[in-house]
Amino acid sequence: MEKEVLFKQIILVTDGESNGKGDPMESAKIVSEAGITISTIGIINRDSSEMARYEIEQIARIGKGVWEITELDKLQQTMQMVTQKSIYQTIQTAVNKELKSIIDTEINDLKPDSREKILGLMDNLSDSINLKCIILLDTSKSMVSKIDIAKKSILSLLNILNSREGKSEIAVLSFPYMRGENYNLTCDFTEDINILKRSLENIKISGNTPTAEALYGAFRILEGKEIEEDLEEGCLIL
Repeated sequence: MEKEVLFKQIILVTDGESNGKGDPMESAKIVSEAGITISTIGIINRDSSEMARYEIEQIARIGKGVWEITELDKLQQTMQMVTQKSIYQTIQTAVNKELKSIIDTEINDLKPDSREKILGLMDNLSDSINLKCIILLDTSKSMVSKIDIAKKSILSLLNILNSREGKSEIAVLSFPYMRGENYNLTCDFTEDINILKRSLENIKISGNTPTAEALYGAFRILEGKEIEEDLEEGCLIL
C-alpha cells in the first residue's frame, strides 16, 4: 500500500505582537522540530510596532514557512499565496535533501533538462499532496474591524484548496477564548465549506494575544494530543 504523503501546516493570522505569558519563538521551535510548518500573515499598518513585524517574520523563519505583511483588503489573496508557497517550499527542501544524499547536488545545480523534469514533478506533488492546515486566527480586541474579512478569506482558501487533487482539510483555532482560555478549536478539520462557515459564525472578539500558547495548542491538535487527553478524561469537547 502506498504511503500517504501528508503536509501539516499552521498559518498564523495576526495584527500585532504577542502579549501572553509564553515565548512564541520557543513554541515555534517545538512545532518546527516535530516537522510541522508555520507560516505567518501580519495585518500590519504604519502604526504597528517594529516588534510586531519582527515577531511575525521570526516565527515563520523558525517554523520553516513563509511570511507576508499585508493590508486588510489583500488578506484573501495573501492567505492563498502563503499556503501554496509554503507547500512548494517544503517540497523543494525535501527534494534538495534527497538529491544531496544521492548525487551530492541540489536542484539549481542540475542541468536545465534535468532541473525542468524535477520542477515538473514538484508541481505535481504540490497539487496532489494531502494537506492538514490549522488557521491560527487572532481574535483579540484589535481585530474587531478585521474579523469579517478574515472569515471570508478562510472560506475562500478552503474553496481554492478543494480544487486540488489532494485532500485538503482546514481547522480554525481562535485565540484568545472568551472563557478565559488561551485558545479555542473553533472548527475541527473539515473539507466541508458549510461546516466551516457555521463554525466561523461563533467567533467572538475579546482579550489579548497569547500567540505562544495558541501555537502550542495548534501543535497539540495537529498531533492529536488534545483529543487523546480529553478521551482519557472521559470528555471530548471541540
